[in-house]
Amino acid sequence: MIRNYIKTACRSLLKNKGFTFLNVFGLSVGLATCLLIVFYVVDELSYDKYNTKADRIYRVTENVSLNGRAASYAGSEKPLAEALKSFPQIEKMTRFFPKETLFLSPQKFYIRKGNNNIQERRIVYTESSLFDVFTLPMIDGNPSTSLSEPHSAVITESIARKYFNKTNVVGQTLTINDTSVYKITGVIKDVPLQSHFSFDFFLSYSSIPESRAGGWGYGGVHNYLLLKPGTDVKSLAAEIQKIDIKNSFSPSAWTTGGNYLRIVLTPLLDIHLKSTSQYELSNSGTIQYVYIFSLIAVFILLIACVNFMNLSTARSSTRAKEVGVRKVLGSPRKYLIAQFLTESILITLVSTIIAVALAWLLMPFFNQMAVKQLAFTAHSMTWLLPSLLVIIIVVGSLAGSYPAFFLSAFQPIDVLKGKPAAGFKGGFLRSFLVVFQFSISIFLIIGTLVIYNQLNFIHNKSLGFNRSQMLVIKNVNVLGKKAKILKQEIKQMPGVINATMSTYLPTGEDRNMTGLFPELPIDIKHDVLTEFWPVDEDYINTLGIKLIKGRNFSNQMATDSSAMIVNEAFVEKFGRKDPINKILYRDSYGIQPYHIIGVVKDFHFSSLKDKISPLALVYSEDRGAVSARVKTANLSALMAKIEDNWKGLSPNQQFSYSFMDDDFDATYRSEQRIGAIFISFSTLAIVIACLGLFGLAAYAAEQRNKEIGIRKVLGASVSGIVSILSMDFIKLVLISILIATPTAWWAMNKWLEAFAYRQNIQWYILAFAGVIAIFIAFITISFQSIKAALGNPIDSLRSE
Repeated sequence: MIRNYIKTACRSLLKNKGFTFLNVFGLSVGLATCLLIVFYVVDELSYDKYNTKADRIYRVTENVSLNGRAASYAGSEKPLAEALKSFPQIEKMTRFFPKETLFLSPQKFYIRKGNNNIQERRIVYTESSLFDVFTLPMIDGNPSTSLSEPHSAVITESIARKYFNKTNVVGQTLTINDTSVYKITGVIKDVPLQSHFSFDFFLSYSSIPESRAGGWGYGGVHNYLLLKPGTDVKSLAAEIQKIDIKNSFSPSAWTTGGNYLRIVLTPLLDIHLKSTSQYELSNSGTIQYVYIFSLIAVFILLIACVNFMNLSTARSSTRAKEVGVRKVLGSPRKYLIAQFLTESILITLVSTIIAVALAWLLMPFFNQMAVKQLAFTAHSMTWLLPSLLVIIIVVGSLAGSYPAFFLSAFQPIDVLKGKPAAGFKGGFLRSFLVVFQFSISIFLIIGTLVIYNQLNFIHNKSLGFNRSQMLVIKNVNVLGKKAKILKQEIKQMPGVINATMSTYLPTGEDRNMTGLFPELPIDIKHDVLTEFWPVDEDYINTLGIKLIKGRNFSNQMATDSSAMIVNEAFVEKFGRKDPINKILYRDSYGIQPYHIIGVVKDFHFSSLKDKISPLALVYSEDRGAVSARVKTANLSALMAKIEDNWKGLSPNQQFSYSFMDDDFDATYRSEQRIGAIFISFSTLAIVIACLGLFGLAAYAAEQRNKEIGIRKVLGASVSGIVSILSMDFIKLVLISILIATPTAWWAMNKWLEAFAYRQNIQWYILAFAGVIAIFIAFITISFQSIKAALGNPIDSLRSE
């Protein structure tokens, strides 16, 4: 019987090739898109799950509000580990001290390989307890003692191969920054890609330089706790909070003026997607995007299923006589239902096979767009194959259920007497499904326009500095004292307008936070928390930053060694109308006074998601990078000349550079990727919806064939007939616009709230989305309507 169902289903599907193609194509594209999104979502949700004790690992997070500035920090106090040793709830504890921490300038690491120094960024100080907390399998060495001695290091197998061409390298040494020699005491497997940290070098915690020692009040250490089962997490966080406040500079400051210091124990599995803290160990994902893409996947699958149901229902009249004949010959209704469900599941099966092939072919392009390394692996098959089987049965049954029960309910006597089946006109469900389909499509159109508008706003917004034609030469500090010579040589080259030397750039990675105080003795309640950047006298002019008050730094004035130029946000926070010549104090290995000599207009030096924060530029030498404003038609010749100068100063050091425009784009690469993915998937959803509308228009024209013939005989014009055939669908699209517009406006406003600087959703965007939807629908429908209107009425009326 089943074999007969399949044979009959194949015959019916091959007989109606157009119907079969539309359904298979729509379902295949929809399922392939769903598969890609599912791979993306599964990858995002799998972060840190490789740790066998992941459910008991927590990070100490500090939520702070001080003098009106609230922030969350992934780092916490360095001495905290000693203070928590006696806590019975804590089974193990470990900590990371990364190169970028609060209140300390980022540390640079250069590893010697032959005659070259290679800059490495994925380096952290930690301790042997790391291997008790996290699951990081060691392939050579003893995990319990590998980081117990000063100047010992554990590296990943990739790094072992990079520097030694083998993995059994325990006992070998690494030279860091030409001064420190570290003994390799362990080699571990590469940290999984789905980890919230991605270090390659783990240096012993006892090797931290004295200049970066710090104490209470200098947060920046990432403290991780492995808690015993059944621990009351909130109660433990409250106890740690008391210790933190007790040891702070001014415990009473956290209970006045709206200030607070709160400790939160962040679950390890929440860090990647749910943490919004500053100074994370890597770029985090966003749970909102996981929700959005999951919703799009469901929408696309629903649209594809709706197409199937709509087309099958609309096509019912062409199969009405088949059902009538089958019933007269004694076929029970259950067999008819089984027949139609078989057809539906068969289409879904074929579509699923094609979808898997499509997803496999498109995976490299999707990986490039999403910056992922997704693949069909043996592990993914453990959840993929059962999921596909469920999809085939569920989607096939759902998509075919209404047509199966609808068609099998026809009364044979009515059908065989010539009464038409209500395949197209008995259409409340059909109308509802079209409205549902286009509501989703319009929602996605509005979302696409809003995202594109915001990304365009980011790209074109005036940032307060000029990033165009700015060349950034990196890792200049490997030149040592020769770095200043390189800057002067570049500055004098034809085609170079100006040059400056500092690693602290608006589009750079390096940041340095500090506290400045308006009076002595220091009182934390009056702290001005600010970025603190060492720059030279050419910095402001080279970057095109506008000086609005006071003067620039001068190498002719000895007092400028303690001078500061601040931005408008600093002035606002400082609370002085005229800050020129005002003195502030910094507590950094002794009290240091700084006087303000100028104010610059606010410029963006972090993401547009963040408000511009206080910034102080100080006149001090920093050799991290040389930035040059260039203006030349022969850029390649200039670059060759700069590289020659570099090699003349240091022939064995690697020359690397970038352009500030590219660095700026990299800051928003995550938003650009998400925007591109959203736009791509939205376009696919709209195409699938149009396929269904195309099919419905074709069947509507077919069912009204005789009506069209009579109208033409009576003198109706082609445009009039097209209008009649299109109007029913256009009405449904207008209803969809009314439903989708407010929903999309609310949802996209929520998305825009993440940006401190954003474009508001204008009415014309909503109107334009509606016009696009109507235009797409009309073009889709009119193709079939014009074809029907141009047909010869004799052909349709011949049988009458």
